[in-house]
Amino acid sequence: MTDQTRRATRLIRVQQLLQQHGAMSVADLASHLNYSRRTVQRDLGALQSELGVPLVNVGRRWRIMEGSQHPLSPVHLTLQESRVIFLAMQAYATATDERDDNAISALEKLGDTLPEPLQADVRRTMEMMRARPEAEVYNIILRFVTRAWAESARLHIWYRSASSDHVQETDLDPYLLRPGANGGAIYVVGWSSRHDMPRVFKIDRIVNAELTQEHFEPRNLDEIVERLGRSWGGVVFGDEQYDVTVDFTPQAASRVRETTWHVSQRLEELPDGGVRLRFVLPSLLEFVPWVLGWGAGATVVGPAELRELIAVTLHAAASNYPQPILP
Repeated sequence: MTDQTRRATRLIRVQQLLQQHGAMSVADLASHLNYSRRTVQRDLGALQSELGVPLVNVGRRWRIMEGSQHPLSPVHLTLQESRVIFLAMQAYATATDERDDNAISALEKLGDTLPEPLQADVRRTMEMMRARPEAEVYNIILRFVTRAWAESARLHIWYRSASSDHVQETDLDPYLLRPGANGGAIYVVGWSSRHDMPRVFKIDRIVNAELTQEHFEPRNLDEIVERLGRSWGGVVFGDEQYDVTVDFTPQAASRVRETTWHVSQRLEELPDGGVRLRFVLPSLLEFVPWVLGWGAGATVVGPAELRELIAVTLHAAASNYPQPILP
């Protein structure tokens, strides 16, 4: 065993002892580990300064700060496993437009496990994230939500709805964190006392959050996950059932065939070389921007309300441009 491996193993053991016993003196730790007090004192300093473990020293006894979750355990990733984590981090980088120093730190640690040529790609992603504007309030709220989610702790939040700047309050039991399908946002899903039902809140719209002393057991979590899975982007509840049909031109068809867009989709070939997609959706809210993104390559066949909404939106957009002069 190398000195580096021996030290890492010892640091893990120090934290495990503190987690098991609550509070221990340097002498107690030295006795359990069979190392000198001086070595243990250095290890405690390393846990704090190098690894960020929140230690508190009270009356010559050391303990981990109450309420913190900071397990220290070695994670050994293969190259292929690192690739999965890196791509997930890339997806996260597109799911938020605020600077997140915790994400940058996670990427930095991941980069240490990769071969040098791949580390350069990690560094580029880190620099991209560092260049984003700092959002102190957003990151504080995100940390509160994350902690409450991990500890099943009830939050009290102040938030603005999408349709109003009026700030409302509710207690929230955070069940899930989810990125938005189109990037640019993170959502928390949980039970809202104000609405007495599960709701989805965009983190950007939460203006303040406080941890309460109450804890919760998730209600109907499997049903909530299943309901979210039926929505187009995975972050909208809907109680309707829309049978959606969209025809795509031959030029767009190959791109459409490449992807499974939704769990309910059915694909049919059209005589002209195009394709028809059918979906069953509980809400059209997230679906409209996706259809509009195809431009003239997609035509909504039904339902009628979706077809009318797309037509009105496209006509309004076309009025922003002068009539083109065709050759």
